[in-house]
Amino acid sequence: MGEPMAEYDEHGWAHIHHAANRGFEKSLERFVHADPGQLELKTNDETGSTPFLIAVTSGNLESITCLINLGSKINAINNQNHGAVEICANKGFIELLEHFISMGSDQLPVWKNLLRFLASESEEEAESAGTSLRTLTEPSSKGEINPHWEALYKNGCIPTIVKVAKSSLNDESKVPAFQVLLNILEKQEVKEQLFSSGGIPAFVRLLKSQNNMTIQLSAQILKELATIKEYADNMVQNNAIPNLLKAMQTVNDHEVLVEAVDCLGNIAEVNPSHQSQIGQLPNSLHTIVGLYKDQKDKALLFSLNKAIGKIANKNQSNQNTIADLGAASYVVILCRTRNKDLQLSSVEAIQALAEDNPKTQRVILSERAQDHLMQVLKKTRVEMLQEKTAMALWALAGDSLDEQRKMAEKMEVSLLIEFVNSLSENLHFIGSEGLGVLAQGPLNCQAEIADANGIHPLVRLLRSDKEYIVLSIIRTLRHLCVGVGYVPHRRNQGTISQSRGIKFLIALMVHSRDEMIQVESALTLGCVSLGNQDILEEINGTIDFSYVRILKMMYAQDDVVRLLAGSALAAFAYNNINQQKEIAEQGGVRFNCFVPFLQSSDEFYRCNAAFQVVILSRIIPDEEQALSSATGIKLLVDLLQDSQSEQILALASDCIARLAHTRAGVPSAIIAINAINFLTHLLLSNAEQVRGCAAIALGYLSHNHSAARQLLNKCRMDQMLMKILKHYAKNKVSREFMDGWKHYQRIGLPPIRDGRTNLVSGDEPEEAPPTPVSGISILESSTKSTSNLRTSSSNLALDEQQLTERTSRMSQHSQTHSGSQMSVVDGEGRRASQASRHSLIQGELQVPAIDITMQGERTGTAEV
Repeated sequence: MGEPMAEYDEHGWAHIHHAANRGFEKSLERFVHADPGQLELKTNDETGSTPFLIAVTSGNLESITCLINLGSKINAINNQNHGAVEICANKGFIELLEHFISMGSDQLPVWKNLLRFLASESEEEAESAGTSLRTLTEPSSKGEINPHWEALYKNGCIPTIVKVAKSSLNDESKVPAFQVLLNILEKQEVKEQLFSSGGIPAFVRLLKSQNNMTIQLSAQILKELATIKEYADNMVQNNAIPNLLKAMQTVNDHEVLVEAVDCLGNIAEVNPSHQSQIGQLPNSLHTIVGLYKDQKDKALLFSLNKAIGKIANKNQSNQNTIADLGAASYVVILCRTRNKDLQLSSVEAIQALAEDNPKTQRVILSERAQDHLMQVLKKTRVEMLQEKTAMALWALAGDSLDEQRKMAEKMEVSLLIEFVNSLSENLHFIGSEGLGVLAQGPLNCQAEIADANGIHPLVRLLRSDKEYIVLSIIRTLRHLCVGVGYVPHRRNQGTISQSRGIKFLIALMVHSRDEMIQVESALTLGCVSLGNQDILEEINGTIDFSYVRILKMMYAQDDVVRLLAGSALAAFAYNNINQQKEIAEQGGVRFNCFVPFLQSSDEFYRCNAAFQVVILSRIIPDEEQALSSATGIKLLVDLLQDSQSEQILALASDCIARLAHTRAGVPSAIIAINAINFLTHLLLSNAEQVRGCAAIALGYLSHNHSAARQLLNKCRMDQMLMKILKHYAKNKVSREFMDGWKHYQRIGLPPIRDGRTNLVSGDEPEEAPPTPVSGISILESSTKSTSNLRTSSSNLALDEQQLTERTSRMSQHSQTHSGSQMSVVDGEGRRASQASRHSLIQGELQVPAIDITMQGERTGTAEV
């Protein structure tokens, strides 16, 4: 106690400084009480620190607390202009900084002081401040953002970090500041302030740095921003794409490459124009695909898969280039990895490469991707992986009905029904589409789907709030109810009715806000009721149902809606005189509604409209029945002859099959214009749907004596035709035809040439030679088709009185409803309609006027 308190030792420290440094609280209190001036006594050295700053430098919380309680100035600074905050930053005393933050004293603004320290021109000071801030803003153990982000944001952290990024400090000293930014970047307020502060151009320039960590963090920051289109656009304007590609070409560090690849993928994902720009830059895609070669780093392979998917997604040019560079083989191989994340990214990349692109689909299929994906689909129990794999497989199937059918067959009915029963909307869609494909065609799975109880879950999905799913379900239910040639599946029709499907479909037809759902529902109702009187009565007994609603759709703005409305009316009217009368009484249809489709350059429109006018010809009041029927038949046969589309050829053959067992005279008219020749030619098509539909059409036409003779002669010259015919239409060909064939077998047939491709699976067993058939001139020529046409016309002429009565009834009904939008045809409109019809029939088609009429309600030739 005898020595003076203000004496300094050889280091320039007084006793109070030592007490503060060593945490002697009682000594501090004694010194201050003896001389209050000691509280702010500075050391006599280069630092000039007060006892409080000495305590901070030593990290002694007890001394700090004691001195604060004694009244020490907490905003004191030393000779280096460092206060408590700066000293803590230099020393890395995070707990002390947290303590000062918790004090919340205006005398010691921790965040402002740290940010001022971060903006220092001294690299050491900037790095120390950045390191402390990085620790203070680290996310929680659960990955949640640190609550300090807001205080930091409000104190101007983002502009300060941008200033650091633009400064002349060496890149290594900037790294901690960038890590601070990444810690809080998930907040939109932070992203917006970074954008408005000019941060994007600064970080794009830093992609050229010589420091790998700087490149990595800059790419990572840009990656996070690139998920927003406005920010990504700004990056592209500042040359982010070439800078990222340059980094990929020059850096070998996997961690750097991962961030660069991810960033480029995000830029491509938000804007299709960015996709195109990436694809158009020289060697850009080559650089990305080249990173796959000999690559074993799983993180980088994952990023490459993701980026490839984003760059290729719905961009056909990029899809083609990436496939040409050999990326498909890498991605397919990665499907087999046991790493689930890598496997999932590979599956997503395959989907993106294959979607809506027949060329890349073929490339990927040639790599046997479907086999690997099918294994994944059936083995995995991870719902996300199963969903993505199913989507990839369906993308590989493309728009080809044959490919879709092959893919659906591999998936199997049971798995597709599982999809429909799942919780995934994507699987709902794929399950419905797959079942719909299997329900179509000559060798359909309608019965198998029924046996597997697949209809009930489909009907339940009619209540989905996703319109694309509802549309798919409606179409699938339609395919389950009718086969090729409009052959009804009564069991499935009944199941739909029992599942309340009729009520749902009527509700959708009446109340849906989507016109396409309305008209598709109407068409499906027509197919569900086709040949089923009980269901027809259920539909007509529902108050909301009326043909007027469908007739109004014939005047919709959308061409497809109008076309499908005609198909719906044709389905209800098919082989049903009573429903034809009902449609006529509720307004009827005008030939003028069909003319735009009949004259369309779109073969799909022509084909459907041609079928419709034949079926509805009896209730079209402004055109003679024979002429409208002849128009439709001629157009269908022309499509069989001229179309290059497998879809149209299958559809036209199906329409011929439907017409071949309707009213008398129609088969003769079809046969008279060389349909047998065109259909037999289609039996050798590479597309199964075309072969099968053509075979079934020929099967029904074989009930016509002339057609049977022509077909027998064709088959005699090429036994492969008979093999195909029996494979697809064995139960539909006429007895007369089969008897004739057996006679040919007895007398001998030319052998099938060696090397012929077998277009059907399995050999059909040959039957024992039959007894000779009498009364059939099997060698009779079939070149008198025109004569047959005229004969059929005269034999099947409509009774004059019936025609007069029908025309009179239609005229009276038209006058009664002259105010109706659908029924009114003014003088100018009628003349225009007649002129267009005359041009269509006489000018373009040049078919004779064939009198093809309904002679009572028939069940079809197939039942003779």
